[in-house]
Amino acid sequence: MKFNYILTAMVFLLLILFLAAPAFSARKQFTPLITITEEFTDNFYRSKNNKDDEFSTRYQAGFSFGIIDKQNSFFIDYSPNYTDYMDKNENDSLNHMVSIDAVFQPSKNTILTFSDSFDSSLSRTIRTNTFEQHDTNTGTASLSYQFGRNNFFSLSYTYAFDNYEDPNQDEFETHRPSAYMMYWFTPKFGMDLNASFSKTDYEISTDDLETLQGDLRFLKKINPHLDAYVKYAHTHTEQTLGDHIVYNPSIGFDWRPTEDSGIALGGGVLIQEYKNNSNFDSERLFLEFDIYKNFTFSRRSNLSITGSSSYNDISEEASSLGFTINYQAGFLHTYNLTKRLSSELRGSYSLSEYDEPGVDRKDQTMTLGAGLVWSPLRWLSFNFSYTFTDFNTDSVLDDYQEHRAFISTTLRPSEPLQLNPSTPRQVLEGRLFN
Repeated sequence: MKFNYILTAMVFLLLILFLAAPAFSARKQFTPLITITEEFTDNFYRSKNNKDDEFSTRYQAGFSFGIIDKQNSFFIDYSPNYTDYMDKNENDSLNHMVSIDAVFQPSKNTILTFSDSFDSSLSRTIRTNTFEQHDTNTGTASLSYQFGRNNFFSLSYTYAFDNYEDPNQDEFETHRPSAYMMYWFTPKFGMDLNASFSKTDYEISTDDLETLQGDLRFLKKINPHLDAYVKYAHTHTEQTLGDHIVYNPSIGFDWRPTEDSGIALGGGVLIQEYKNNSNFDSERLFLEFDIYKNFTFSRRSNLSITGSSSYNDISEEASSLGFTINYQAGFLHTYNLTKRLSSELRGSYSLSEYDEPGVDRKDQTMTLGAGLVWSPLRWLSFNFSYTFTDFNTDSVLDDYQEHRAFISTTLRPSEPLQLNPSTPRQVLEGRLFN
């Protein structure tokens, strides 16, 4: 673990709490949690031919602590767990997950936020499909200021790393300052601007990256919830093997009926140039979309959908695979069968294209699942879940299909405090894609 970075984050957090302490006079809550999960898989190795059944038991004990008042909040979740395999004992592991979220509003128009997510676990890697012990961390501090009804800007700094017990090609460290501004010249015409600089260092590679990214949108307001836009995005990555430049003009619309739901949809051309590898230059259509919506059909029935597209200089889940284009979409339908029994259906599809010279890999993953949640008591719940996964790749890894099922028992005396430490969309996508 990189204890010095975690310590720095904790000191920074304590400073925020010290400054905000006079305001924290409202609700405080400490909520413990215990979960025991029995899981079965019919394809432990995720292989096309070398399939093997496996059972595992995960013991989880943690807590959630939250403080909320009208303008400020602080949340910390700590969730250690131990996974015990029936046959594959070499993969038994003790894992730790910590997340911290703090919001401090020193004035009516100014908001300071801090978040950090740390995970230490033995988990399967995307690049090799093998289990590796590693620590991942993403921490972000930001300042936002609103200077008009719809005008605001923000400054952010993100630090992330993936640190392996046995160093490999995916181990990296990234620093990324960024800025965002939205400004309306008139009630009908406006713009928004994104800009960032990232510096990525690899542990066992000399091909470190320095990336400038930016995009500019000109907006035309059609009605209070619908904007049309023209956009240009530009990415310039300096790397040892030759600079990589991305040009991306596009046009589309952004419909936001509420703050946390809507559809942004556009299309354009994605042009890539590699300075020392012109054979890998390309020009393609790129569909950009960002969709999230809840549909409440009745008091018992609810449907949530989500989807997005993106590209970046690296994938933080497999940094050595380089430039990545991602598409993902999913849904979750829940139905309350009785007051204490609910059912769910869920599905997701993701496509990852790794376009780096020498990689040229494409992964497609489709999942379908169903489950039941029974809560006989307010502090006790049982979760029965099944998931089918179909994975296809053109890399050296195998295509595979996997059936997984688990039964979990959770004891939690009360619901933890909530004030957007994780948005409903983040919770949904965590369930569908992680």
